[in-house]
Amino acid sequence: MRVNTGNKEQKINMGIGAAAAAAAIFLPLRYKWKGILSAVAATSLLTGATGHSPIKRLVRR
Repeated sequence: MRVNTGNKEQKINMGIGAAAAAAAIFLPLRYKWKGILSAVAATSLLTGATGHSPIKRLVRR
């Protein structure tokens, strides 16, 4: 896996992931929205932690 995100983008992804996870946990939302927020949180946190974004890789081709 090659790193295809910069440090600034990784920090932004970590912040978005943390905010989405907190919203999914603490806000009184329907299960559908909790699932969507959890998916956003998981992808953002993984991208921020590893520095690899498979979506960005697909878009650049």
